[in-house]
Order: sequence, then C-alpha cells, then structure tokens
Amino acid sequence: MKVKNAYSDFATVYDLMGADRHSVQMVAYTMDIIRRFRIHVTSALDLCCGTGTALELFFNHGLQMSGLDGSAAMLAIAARKLRGKKITLYHKQLPKFKLLLTGNSRKSRQFDLITCFYDSLNYMKSPRELGTAFQSVQQHLHPGGWFIFDMNTPTALKTIWGNQVYAEAHENVAWIWKNKYSNKNKSATLQVTFFRRAGKTWSRFDELHVEYGYSNSQIRTLLNKAGFTVKGFYRCFTFQNADRHTNRICVIAQKRK
Repeated sequence: MKVKNAYSDFATVYDLMGADRHSVQMVAYTMDIIRRFRIHVTSALDLCCGTGTALELFFNHGLQMSGLDGSAAMLAIAARKLRGKKITLYHKQLPKFKLLLTGNSRKSRQFDLITCFYDSLNYMKSPRELGTAFQSVQQHLHPGGWFIFDMNTPTALKTIWGNQVYAEAHENVAWIWKNKYSNKNKSATLQVTFFRRAGKTWSRFDELHVEYGYSNSQIRTLLNKAGFTVKGFYRCFTFQNADRHTNRICVIAQKRK
C-alpha cells in the first residue's frame, strides 16, 4: 500500500465528499464577523484555499480575492472552478511565504484581510512554525489589517480524533478514517483510505495527515509576538469566548499599526 502526501489525490474527491461545506460555513461566519467588528475590506487573501470554494463565495460578496495553497492538485481544481473570475492563485507553502507586489519589486503584497480555514494551521509542526506563519501573515497585511482563522484544539484532537475510526460511503466515493492521538506532542495522525468510482470501476488511494494542537495561551502569545492584537477568541461559529474545553476556535486578530 502506497500512502501519498496529504491533499494529492484527496483533491479529486474533496468537494465530492462535501469537505468544502466547512468553507461555506466559515465564509458566512466571517461576513458576520466583518459586520460585527465593522471591518472595512476591499482586498483579501485566503491561505490554504484548497479547491477555491471560499474564494468564490468571498468574490461573490464583492471582495478582491487572492488564494494560496501548497497543493498543486487543489489549485488546479480551484482554477477550473474560478475560471472567468479575476482571482490570483499562488502555489506556496506555509509557514513562510512571500508574495511580491510586482515581478520587479521586493515589497510584499498587502491585503485588508487574510483568512485561513479548516485545520490548515494545525499542520504547523511546532510553535516555531506556527509563529513563522503568523509573521508571514503580518507582513502581508496593511497596517490595521485583519487576520481571521479557525483551528482544531488539543481537546478536539484527543476526544474527536483520538484513536477513533470513521467511515462513510456515497454513490461515487467512500472513505475510512483511522485516527491515533499522541498525548506527548498533542498531535493526531490520520490515515485515510479513499475509494473513488469512475464508471463501473473503483480505485483506492491512501493519504496520511498529521495535525498538531496548540493551547489558547500559546496562540495568543505567538500572535502578540508576531505583531497582532487579539480582538476575539471564540468558540467557532459563535461569539462566545473559547475555553480549554472548546473543540474548535475562531480567532480574530488585528495587525498593530
């Protein structure tokens, strides 16, 4: 059995299995946040944009969008989905990235808002990597710009992922998730087996995903060190303050002027 890198063949079934529903929910929630905090947004960058669902929805709200992802396979699907829309896509990896203003410039492009959804920052393997990602985001925001992201917490990785097996089958795709939690480094390893149908033939592929959990205090400290002021730290999809029992957090941070 050959286990591939995360989000290679997964890209071909991502929307089919409904994984993009989280992006739909997060865009609606983010628009609520924008209204609640009276954020003025013209330009935005979606990190780890995947198949481009969030990009398309934000674009439909009138935002000037750009997207970044480390998976060429995901970006290829996003490019097809977004054909005809003026949205720039970048093939770059977190944690450290730099988007130039022009081809001959050393200045970074800057945005009013940067988003990062659905566990993407949980793939940072250490506090140092997560802090580097926050610093890269800070460098690509206008002074006073905003950063909105959600993450799995250590509680979620332990109680929802930890040593569990999940399976589901649809008409053209099926999958089995096998999870293993490590209390030592607050990480969850997910080995997923996909079955995809094309006509009368089914094919199988396997991928390995590892997510790392960070405490609320760690995230606050790293954001502060990177030049942000935390404006909201919520149970995701609500405006209730997160605590150590929260499964998924949403953080609203503003770049200090």
